[in-house]
Amino acid sequence: MSKKVSIIGVATTYAGTVIGAGYASGQEILQYFLYFKEHTWLIVCLTTLLFFVFGYLPAWLAITLRTNSYIQAINPLNIKFLSLFCDLFITLSLFGTLVIMLSGAGATFEDKFGLPMFVGALVVCILLVINTYIGLNTIVKVMEIVIPIMFLGVAVVGIYSIVNPSNASEQEIANAAVNNSSLIWHWGISAVLYVAFNFQLALAVLVPLSDESKNNSTIFFGILLGAIMLGGCALFLSLVLKAHIVEVGTQRLPMIVLANNMSPFIGSLYAIILFCGLYSTAITCFYGSVERFKKIYKLQRTSSLIVITATALVGFFASLLGFKDLISIVYPLLGYGGIVIMLIILYAYFQVKTKKQ
Repeated sequence: MSKKVSIIGVATTYAGTVIGAGYASGQEILQYFLYFKEHTWLIVCLTTLLFFVFGYLPAWLAITLRTNSYIQAINPLNIKFLSLFCDLFITLSLFGTLVIMLSGAGATFEDKFGLPMFVGALVVCILLVINTYIGLNTIVKVMEIVIPIMFLGVAVVGIYSIVNPSNASEQEIANAAVNNSSLIWHWGISAVLYVAFNFQLALAVLVPLSDESKNNSTIFFGILLGAIMLGGCALFLSLVLKAHIVEVGTQRLPMIVLANNMSPFIGSLYAIILFCGLYSTAITCFYGSVERFKKIYKLQRTSSLIVITATALVGFFASLLGFKDLISIVYPLLGYGGIVIMLIILYAYFQVKTKKQ
């Protein structure tokens, strides 16, 4: 990796790591932003601030401590319990996200193509097993193509939907039912949890990137711009979905509903784009989970197929719980664990800052 990392490079890497199929489906935006209606703007502002703070602090620790290990960066005192907790919980986050991506694939097949939910999840599982066992040489190239197309699809459908809002009255919009999680009871908690489960996956990218750069100014402004991009995307999708909240408030895949409003062909095209986005996120999480499980059991290549297959099977059956329900249960639980990691990062920051003085 080049040490001449640009501000734009840091920003797009950070935003690209966090933004995935969850954004493109619209379900996360419904539950974490629009459910709290008049507080949506406050949630966007708070999430933007938290994405900056908890993106920059681990990066600052990596530069200061000269390490490319996120575990060492957020636990510089090498307290074994904290290292074990972070390692296990981030592994759990990878697997939890995998399950949700599988469920999202199943929901896409069911809603758009009329196939049973398990079909979409099973197709992805089979592809994951083959892709992971053979190797991941092509996955980066696939993501380089899929992610920009996914952004373009969201932008086109979003702009069209804002320009052509629903005919619902203000009263209907105010009283519209919106998907929500029983584990999130306050708009402030919603903002914190949203960042807490999302920033964990970015740790593994930001820490080595910061160590390679060694330029605090570039990292600072890059992460700041990345946080603004993340907040901007959340705000854009909030405006898009709010313009049609009566129609999409309780849907599993609200953005596909809006794409269908443009034309059935656009709806099918968007479903394919979303499926590819789900797969790109799933393969990243699946590969990370498998590698960690293999490391725990110290397995060789011949035995690793067992772990790969077992991980896929467990993920498949867990995904049958349903996309909407999984987002309302798994993500908040991962978020509460992520809050602990946030506190560990704050503790590490003040410890290192105090020693420097």
